[in-house]
Amino acid sequence: MSKNNQTILIAKNLSDVFYHVKSTDTLQIFGGGTDTEQLQEKALTIRAIPELKGFDRHEHFIDFGPAITLSEMIAIGRTNQPAILYDALESIATPTIRNIATLGGNICAEGIKHTLWAPLLALDTRLEFRTQNEVKYIQMREFTEIPHGFVLTKVRVPTEVWEVAIFKRIGPSHLIANDSASFVFLADTDQSILANIRIVLTGNTVFRSLELENRIIGARLPLSQKTRETFIEQASLQFDQLVPESETKTIMKIQFLNLVRYSVGQLS
Repeated sequence: MSKNNQTILIAKNLSDVFYHVKSTDTLQIFGGGTDTEQLQEKALTIRAIPELKGFDRHEHFIDFGPAITLSEMIAIGRTNQPAILYDALESIATPTIRNIATLGGNICAEGIKHTLWAPLLALDTRLEFRTQNEVKYIQMREFTEIPHGFVLTKVRVPTEVWEVAIFKRIGPSHLIANDSASFVFLADTDQSILANIRIVLTGNTVFRSLELENRIIGARLPLSQKTRETFIEQASLQFDQLVPESETKTIMKIQFLNLVRYSVGQLS
């Protein structure tokens, strides 16, 4: 199918995908095509491939196909997947767009990291990429781009339950803009001790600091005011060090620290 000097190919199975990827160096793969203005001269849609559209629930994780739509993920229910993932899904665009947009597209979109990046990163999601003869597994925290010649075929999301799980969206509602970002805070306790914590901010940058998290793990609950304020100061320093300068950095830092302060206040 051709449109405006573009050739859009439709894959019916993974063999079709591997064939076209091997045959065309500049091929762009997409699912829902909600970023249609970014389509290259040759593009391949995978939304018709059954094995890339479904999901499989296991005891400790869910395997999602990259072509599953955001609406299909929401239909699974909040209690059947990590709450922060469900909350992030519901914050995206409109129901009409969510009926078209796919998980893989949200992960692989160029430019500003889209809404699902923060929960997927915080949950230690693993991505599976394939060629005809090879498989690669890449943790979300290590993912920067699709390996050349490979196709995203599976998104494995751990389903462990966290005592405190917070997702917040920053910037315009239902729209990705230069000042858009997603924030996630996860925490677990054990006998009034903070056993684990994860803090993630994604948008025009990706922020997660193990050094920051390790500074408060092991603290006794409830946290004293001094401990909370010291942690906020450390978060501020880490943000300054890890986040590149940009026109939105100052306001993003203020919002980030406010969310960290609020989230730490939920620990008891």
